[in-house]
Amino acid sequence: MWRTLQQWMKTSGLGTAPRKLMEELRELKLLDVLLPAREKTIRLRMVATPEKQLKVLLQRMKILIPNKPKLIENVVQKIA
Repeated sequence: MWRTLQQWMKTSGLGTAPRKLMEELRELKLLDVLLPAREKTIRLRMVATPEKQLKVLLQRMKILIPNKPKLIENVVQKIA
């Protein structure tokens, strides 16, 4: 995995330090939001807007961050 990441970085012009890249990617925030509805709970996955430096890094590696919440699952709950 490290070799593949290293090669990917090299072709993107980002050097060859995958550990440093992983440290940068650690700043990317992911959040699951649970929305209660009448008969079920809706779970949405959201990605926070990254800092400018991380955004540039992701663009150079051609990694797209979704700009809309993604539906993960509908959880059906029994109403008592």
